[in-house]
Amino acid sequence: MGTHHLEATYRPFSPRTFSVSAKPQGFVFTFLYRLNILVCRLMYRVQAVEEGPVPSHGQALIVCDHTALGDPLVLLATAGRPVRFLMAAEIYAKPLIRWAFEAVGCIPVQRGQRDIKAIRAMLDGLAAQEVIGLFPEGGLDRHRLDEGHLGIGYLAIKSGAPVIPASIVWTGSHSVTSMIKTLFVPSQASIRYGAPLQFHHESKPSKESMQSCTKEVMKQIEGLRESILAGVA
Repeated sequence: MGTHHLEATYRPFSPRTFSVSAKPQGFVFTFLYRLNILVCRLMYRVQAVEEGPVPSHGQALIVCDHTALGDPLVLLATAGRPVRFLMAAEIYAKPLIRWAFEAVGCIPVQRGQRDIKAIRAMLDGLAAQEVIGLFPEGGLDRHRLDEGHLGIGYLAIKSGAPVIPASIVWTGSHSVTSMIKTLFVPSQASIRYGAPLQFHHESKPSKESMQSCTKEVMKQIEGLRESILAGVA
């Protein structure tokens, strides 16, 4: 996790433009970021996010429900800052697309086990004032845990980073298995962010604290999802 020293501007789907500290990402990141904006606008019809709650500087955790492969693309397009995502190591390792995952700073994790290396990478990223994106259920398949993994609570409490809950609801066809369909089959995604949550810092988070934190984050995400489905402004 290198030191941040380059000012870069990223324009999300928002009237506000963030000037954020970011590592020099280079041409590949810039190309992928702009391409993703086009995909989200044209293929997913993502609506503008008015004054999103992700802080313009400093560490942050974005925690969002996960129902489609396009979820990280929507978050990256709307957060207003570069977001590093945790992703399954078996997907990260695919040789034909690994270069893209590396370019956007994805963190591979061994699912179904306690991956200390991935946890340390996320904590290092937060310490370097980055934004980490997490899906608390853990995946779209047999590794999914609907009540949320306690690792969410651990990271929030251990790092002291603000947690921004989010929910994405898809209308129409959306894929949970095929990236080709995700990129080329039109759909509609609606996203809503909640107010940042702050949890008391603990150097060694207790199980009770992690459970309480995870439960509160999941509660907020569910409320956001319900508000999207109900069409509440």
